[in-house]
Amino acid sequence: MTKKGSKRRPRVSIVRSKRPGNTYRVLVESINEGAATLDNAGTVLYANARFAEILGLSVEKLVGTKLLSNFASLQRDKLHELIEQGHRRSAGIELILEAPTGPPKLVRFTLKPLKDTPRHRICIVATELTELIAANEALKSNEESLRQLSARLLQLQDEERRHIARDLHDITGQKLAFQCMALSALQTKQASHLDAEAQQTLSESLVLNKEISTEIRTLSYLLHPPLLDELGLSSAARWYAAGFTKRTGIPIDIDVPQEIKRLSPDAEVAIFRVLQESLTNVHRYANTPKARLRVSTTADEIKVEIEDYGKGIQLGKSKSPQESVARLGVGIQGMTERIRQLGGRLEITPGAKLGTLVTATLPLYSSQVAASSTSTASAASAFAISTDSAAVAHHHQRQQILIADDHEMLRRGVRNTLQTEPDLEICGEAVNGQDAVDKAKELHPDLVILDINMPVLNGLVAVRQILRYCPTTKIVVFSVHDSDQTRQEIRAAGAHGFVSKGKESHDLLRVVREVLKPNTEAASASSVHSGH
Repeated sequence: MTKKGSKRRPRVSIVRSKRPGNTYRVLVESINEGAATLDNAGTVLYANARFAEILGLSVEKLVGTKLLSNFASLQRDKLHELIEQGHRRSAGIELILEAPTGPPKLVRFTLKPLKDTPRHRICIVATELTELIAANEALKSNEESLRQLSARLLQLQDEERRHIARDLHDITGQKLAFQCMALSALQTKQASHLDAEAQQTLSESLVLNKEISTEIRTLSYLLHPPLLDELGLSSAARWYAAGFTKRTGIPIDIDVPQEIKRLSPDAEVAIFRVLQESLTNVHRYANTPKARLRVSTTADEIKVEIEDYGKGIQLGKSKSPQESVARLGVGIQGMTERIRQLGGRLEITPGAKLGTLVTATLPLYSSQVAASSTSTASAASAFAISTDSAAVAHHHQRQQILIADDHEMLRRGVRNTLQTEPDLEICGEAVNGQDAVDKAKELHPDLVILDINMPVLNGLVAVRQILRYCPTTKIVVFSVHDSDQTRQEIRAAGAHGFVSKGKESHDLLRVVREVLKPNTEAASASSVHSGH
């Protein structure tokens, strides 16, 4: 009986399921994992359809049997040990099951004790990994294919850069050099026959020619530095670092050995591109007062370090190392892949104090070390000319000059500049470095004018060989490769003079006469004459 004015509470009825396992079984039957329950003796009390499918049996044949009886002997032993562990704690194992039809299956079995049940039982879950493993293998294969494609694209990019750089040097640059010589000769010899306007136009044309030559040379060098092919990594690294300082005003502490064993072209290009890209990032992002470049080698590897002292990278705020690299530019990612393809590694870490340190390490496999040049070795073994025979020099009243350049147009320009001089005579022409050595041995000229970048034999190697065979012959290098590093290499090779092809014809004539002076040998010991 309720009091007047009070509200009657609604009666809540609880409906209990007569089969408490129904909900669990509906859930288990719907999942893609195999599930089963074992008793203490390993008998299957329950198994969902997926569990039976994985074992290749029907549910009716599986339930009520010993689980181990459905496995081969070797697998039975492993699973028996797993069930023993499953009584005490969670355990797992991966087994390969032979299927009646189709390929074998890789299945992971995970066991866990059910301690809250009336009787001690074990829950076992079977997960088929076959498709997952196949998907991972396919993913790895696709990733490797992408890496190979990326490496090939980088290689093609380098080849195209080298091709364009050589075209700019061998075609455009040589034509501009010849044009400069022709214009300067016209200005020198015919200026008196020209009116004031024509003389001004000629002078302006010479100025424009020199500016274009400089721009073409810079573009060619940045695309692919000729020193990398001709003289190797040490010279190219020093040259680029010096040019970087001139362009950006950022001084670089250079610690690069004078001699580095020649590597394969791919290895040298990869290391140089890391250097180039890293210094580009230093200029763009580091805001640093200076930088450091260090190259070190051991018997097993070569290591290149580029470090700045700027604001650095904040790895702690980045989600992944790849994200940190990405913020520095996609070029670094390309270099990482390039170094990886050669078996090396590229690391980007905070510097010792401030800034960022980029380290590229490359193993010195035998395939990555360039074959030793046989030219120098053969020169040493083939050096059979005695001092007496070499001393049988030509005692001409006119001094003999040998011109060596692989471009006929440039040889013609030099010939036109010198052949009008009454005391000079062109005794021969050579079209490559080895041809220059052979003709110098034959003709014993007073002077050889040669280029650095020539086929068959590098110009500086040719300089050394000519001086071995003809120690009294003077040598002037006539090249578009005009840089401090180039001059150092020319001086080290023993040449007596240097003239840039971007200079005027009278500069070449002046250097030739200075070098041919009797006291030139003493003067050239301390410096190389240059056409400035």
